[in-house]
Amino acid sequence: MLDIIKKSIYLGLGAASVTKEKVESLIDELIEKGQLAKEEKSKAIKEVMDKIEKEEKEIVKNIKTMVKEAADTVGVATQKDIDSLKKRVKELESKLAEK
Repeated sequence: MLDIIKKSIYLGLGAASVTKEKVESLIDELIEKGQLAKEEKSKAIKEVMDKIEKEEKEIVKNIKTMVKEAADTVGVATQKDIDSLKKRVKELESKLAEK
C-alpha cells in the first residue's frame, strides 16, 4: 500500500519539491478515498518524508561527484589548489624579502 502512496507522491509532485504539508495533503486524499487507513497516516508520512530526504541526499551526492569529475576533466583549479599556491607565493615572497 505504501508503494502506491510513494508513487503517487513522486509522480504528482516530484521528490525534490515535496513538503511535509503536500505529503500530508496527499495522504489525507488517500484516506478519504479509502486507500489508506487513518491509523496509518503518521507512519505513512514519516516513511515518505524519510525516503524523500534519503533520495535528496543521494541526488546532492551524485551532483557533487559529477561536478568534481567535470572540473577534474577540464582542469579547473580547486579552492585547495588555489590556497596551496597562495601559501607557496607567500613563502617565496618571504624568502625574497630576506635577501
